[in-house]
Amino acid sequence: MFIEKISGPVIGAIIGYCTNYIAVKMLFYPRKEIYVMGHKLPFTPGAIPKGKNRLAKAIGGVISNTLLTEKDIEEKLLSSELENVVVDKMMKILSTDLRSLFMKMSLSEEEYENVKENLAHNLTDRVLASVQNLQLEEVITREGSRIIKEKTDGTMLALFVSDELVASILHPFGAEFVKYIEVNGGDLMKPEIESQITSLESESIVELCGKMAKEEDWFREKIVAVYHNAVELAAGNVMKHINITGIVEDKINSMPVEDLENLVLSVMKKELDTIVNLGALVGALLGIFNMIF
Repeated sequence: MFIEKISGPVIGAIIGYCTNYIAVKMLFYPRKEIYVMGHKLPFTPGAIPKGKNRLAKAIGGVISNTLLTEKDIEEKLLSSELENVVVDKMMKILSTDLRSLFMKMSLSEEEYENVKENLAHNLTDRVLASVQNLQLEEVITREGSRIIKEKTDGTMLALFVSDELVASILHPFGAEFVKYIEVNGGDLMKPEIESQITSLESESIVELCGKMAKEEDWFREKIVAVYHNAVELAAGNVMKHINITGIVEDKINSMPVEDLENLVLSVMKKELDTIVNLGALVGALLGIFNMIF
């Protein structure tokens, strides 16, 4: 009598459990189409293998349009937490001495020396060009005349030192000096410029800014401003060139069904188990309801 009473709920629970268990398994199985006598069996392959492409496209669309938008990325990049991490890293890099900074660019010792040589050569050419633009011949004549007049003023020599005489002496001297600079100026300047470049090797960009009466906090503020401008300008372009929908879609489509199953189960195993168990509960309740009425 007791067995007859509980048989209904027990059988209902077993049927409900098995039915939901099979339904859950049919989400993933069979993984391929099954044919019998040339006819494809219904519900093959399983729901997820059959709709894999559609699922991949839907997930990619949800991620790019809802979960990971351009605004989300920009807000994350501009968050104080990430901003501090990036700026701290930049400050650390820019606080490194210049030699070490260049060597971190995967330069060999020979390449580094070539960079120094090219820099010294270019600076020498620029400085020499600037000196030549000063019109030294006129400067020497003008300033030389002024100095001679000041030194001889009030003396007997002032009677003999005329503007024409001074100009006749200084003008040729200035012309020869300019020619000398044109020919030998580079050789004279380059060793000093190389020496100055070498002396700067042990200093960092932050230290050099400090010599310009700029505190480290000022330098940090400038880096923050540059970082904000870069993020605001680049976020949109980055999102246009990075097709998140396509990346996710291709990734899921290229996954074996087994890996896709493991991925789904890693996220929803508890929920799927709950559905199976609810099938047993509903079956038992129906068995009890049937027994009572």
